[in-house]
Amino acid sequence: MSIATFVMAAASGLQAVLYLGRFGTNARTDGFFVAFAVYTTFGVFSQTLRLTSVPLLVEPRARLSVREFAGALGLLAVPVLIATVPLAGPVSHLIAPGLKPAGRGVTASALPVLGAAMILQLWAAGGATVLAVRDRFGPIATAYIAGAIAGLVVFVGAMGRAGVQTLGWSMLAMAVVTCATMVVGVAGSGGLGRASRSLRAKTLAHSAGLVLGGTPVYLALNMLFVVTLAFASRGAAGDSTVLSYAYLFASYLVAGTGTALGMSRIPEMTRKARFEGASLVEDTVPQGYRYAMLLVAPAMALMITAGAPLIHALLPKSLTSADVERLRTFTALLAPWTVVALLANFLIPAMLAAGRSRLLNQLALPLVVVHLAATAVGFALFGVDGAVGAITIAPACLAVALLLAGAGARSSAVAQRLTSLTCAFAGLAIVAFGLAWALSQPLPSAGLAAVCAAGIGGVVYLAGLRLVAPREVGVVLGAIAARRRAA
Repeated sequence: MSIATFVMAAASGLQAVLYLGRFGTNARTDGFFVAFAVYTTFGVFSQTLRLTSVPLLVEPRARLSVREFAGALGLLAVPVLIATVPLAGPVSHLIAPGLKPAGRGVTASALPVLGAAMILQLWAAGGATVLAVRDRFGPIATAYIAGAIAGLVVFVGAMGRAGVQTLGWSMLAMAVVTCATMVVGVAGSGGLGRASRSLRAKTLAHSAGLVLGGTPVYLALNMLFVVTLAFASRGAAGDSTVLSYAYLFASYLVAGTGTALGMSRIPEMTRKARFEGASLVEDTVPQGYRYAMLLVAPAMALMITAGAPLIHALLPKSLTSADVERLRTFTALLAPWTVVALLANFLIPAMLAAGRSRLLNQLALPLVVVHLAATAVGFALFGVDGAVGAITIAPACLAVALLLAGAGARSSAVAQRLTSLTCAFAGLAIVAFGLAWALSQPLPSAGLAAVCAAGIGGVVYLAGLRLVAPREVGVVLGAIAARRRAA
């Protein structure tokens, strides 16, 4: 599942670089990326259905049949269709209040295409949920990898014709292929099962309510960036585009580690909680978090020290020198958010598996309120940078609340383990790539300096892992060796 997620991330990253090289950063790209933020937010929300809906489908005591689940997803697509097609204009005013009419027009034009992609991704996520319950993870990964490749092909072909909307058509192509491949996988694994009762309007509404019952906290968590981007739209032209790239990078790191692991393990955790009554938070969160941080910490440090300058060196028209510094700043401001988002994405599945969805729902509204207040204060004090930095506050409060509720008397011990892991990996990444950046600065070329910083930083980080995390390194190397022996 992680490999599939990172393949999608690689395809998206390549498209992002090509998009930057072709269209740069301006008011029109800002308009597109405001709409694209809605798409990415809903896309992550759709993936969270794979976490929240699994307990509804897992036997024993399943509350929904596969057929009822499919009907619920069909009903949930209706409001998405209405909001992104007939109401695209009013919605564009709501989510892009700081853009000028030309940029907002791009937002309104992008919403119908992205809306269709959102619906297909919702149905693809539903298919992935069914396959996960049936322990068929291969077809899931295949569908997402095939979709990513199809999206990249369409992007390259449409770039000369579709203009700034190219990425939207690429996402639609990706969604079509992903959904179609997932449908084939579901059909091959048993289809929708037997029809136990007719799907009347009341039944569909009840099923949709059950599906949405565990999602408010995920919906709120993923909507935080849309709020932040609305404040950022009041900044300089290009800020929304650059911020979207920084967030896309950080969010894919979270998705490829925390979210992917949660999706693959929640059926097992649900069964374990029902039969064994295990302490899921203490047993699963630190274990998964350490391996996520092992990858995420150097990736964020690499982006800050070398990623943005390297993009500028390879594609001078993509980012100006000012954009490079903005990308570095935004990525650094999002680094704490990445840590707390990882924690939330490990804690929420454990709470869902333990049957604590009611508590999660109760925390959704306070999460949004805290974020709105923090963002408004941050923007008033420090402008766009303050709004971006404030995105960490509400998820951090959520992580603390979930840790206290899930671990109880053991929350202090779990918090100490998580803090120790964060300091170890983040500290090593900062030292490794900070040293690499300092050593590479005297070089005459910014591109050469970025390459050297990436190489030196990577080597120092890997060497430091032997000292900082010998246990994790031993487990990873042992798993690799075992796979080779098995092959």
